[in-house]
Amino acid sequence: MQKGSLFRHRLSVLHRLISGRSYRLLGKLNILIQPKQYFNIKQGYHFGKNAELFDDRENKDEWQQTVYELALLRLKEMDGKSLVDVGCGSAYKLINMFGYYDTLGIELPETYYWLSEKYPSKKWMAFENTDPSRLRCDMVICSDVIEHVRNPDVLMDFLKSINFRCLVLSTPERDSVRGAADFGPPENTSHYREWNRQEFNEYVSKWFRVEEQIISPDKSPSQILFCIPLASHIQ
Repeated sequence: MQKGSLFRHRLSVLHRLISGRSYRLLGKLNILIQPKQYFNIKQGYHFGKNAELFDDRENKDEWQQTVYELALLRLKEMDGKSLVDVGCGSAYKLINMFGYYDTLGIELPETYYWLSEKYPSKKWMAFENTDPSRLRCDMVICSDVIEHVRNPDVLMDFLKSINFRCLVLSTPERDSVRGAADFGPPENTSHYREWNRQEFNEYVSKWFRVEEQIISPDKSPSQILFCIPLASHIQ
């Protein structure tokens, strides 16, 4: 990271820390500042106005390991053959855990080109150039992506348009990570917002039927939702 970028990052971290501690001290008085609910998150919660771009290309299995392990188990139980990973990052877990399946990884352009060069025998797409209605698979994974998106409704509409049997969706569980007294913004400067278990279930239920919700035992707990379409669209 260049000096200028590092300085801006440190300023962003400091701003988030000061804001978070200030809002925590205010407690329920935050509702007077932020009386509306957005994306089913509680009144008084403050989103990050901006989020830094998170580059996952150097990561391997440091994060979301449980998400992929449970997804693999479920795919085997389904006798599934195909998988689409939306926001696959470095694709380390996708390549190493789902190597025998028909896989497609979807990422932002810079990471898409990197993946295409690193794993030319695998299938990749750039998010901006993907028509989700043309995709068909047994399972979709979207692991710890939604908290990085300014408008999560756009991502949810994208996922809903894919023809799938099972969706595995995960995001940090705010109360497990930050405590019930947290009113944002997230300490992680690449996150716009974070949900607790009930909020996320209610939010996701607008698009899909949530069949199961699990809190992972990882060092940074994720909530993992297994979903199916509200109305089956598999032909």
